[in-house]
Amino acid sequence: MSTASPARVSSTAPAGSGRRRSQEATDLARAAALTLAYDLGPERVTMEAIASHSGVAKTTLYRRWNSAAAVIMDAFLSELTPRIAYRAGENVRQTLILALQDLSHALDDSRRRLLRHMIAAAQSSPSLEQAFWERWIEPRRKAGIAALEQFGVYAETGGRILDLLYGAFYYRMLIPYAPITDTWIEQIVDQVL
Repeated sequence: MSTASPARVSSTAPAGSGRRRSQEATDLARAAALTLAYDLGPERVTMEAIASHSGVAKTTLYRRWNSAAAVIMDAFLSELTPRIAYRAGENVRQTLILALQDLSHALDDSRRRLLRHMIAAAQSSPSLEQAFWERWIEPRRKAGIAALEQFGVYAETGGRILDLLYGAFYYRMLIPYAPITDTWIEQIVDQVL
C-alpha cells in the first residue's frame, strides 16, 4: 500500500495519465466554449457540449463554472480583458477616449457579433444575464469609475458619464447603422463632457 499523498502521486504522474492539469483543462474548456458560441450562438451551448468538444470532464467544468454561460463569458473575457484595461490618460477626456477606442479595436467583427448574441441571449437566460453582469459590466463599471476618480470625478458623476458613453457605444454596436470610429468616439466623449 502506498503512503504517498494523492497530491504527490498526481504531481509525479506521467503526462497523459490521470487528470488533466488545471490550467490545461481551463484553457481547453474556454477554447471549446468560444468555438461553440461562435458556431451555434451562446444560448445553444451546454456544459455537455463543452465537455464533449474540450475533452474536459463535466465534473471538472462544474467545479470551475456554474453554467455554460459562465464558461463562455470567462473565455470571452480572457481574450478581451488584457486589451480593454483602463489606461490613465493625461485627463478625463483622454482616459475615456482610450477606454472606448481600446474596446472598439478589441471587438473585431466576430467578437462584436458574439457580444451582440450574448446581450440578446441574456434577455431570456438568467444564467447568461448574471454572468454578463458579474463578469463584464460590473467589473468594467467599477474600473471606469475608479479611473475617473483619479481625476477628481465623483463616483456618482462618473457612473452617469459611463452610462451615457457606453450607452451610445452599445447602441451603435447593437444596431449597426453607422460604424464606431475613433473620430466618432472623440466626438461623443466631447459631447458628453
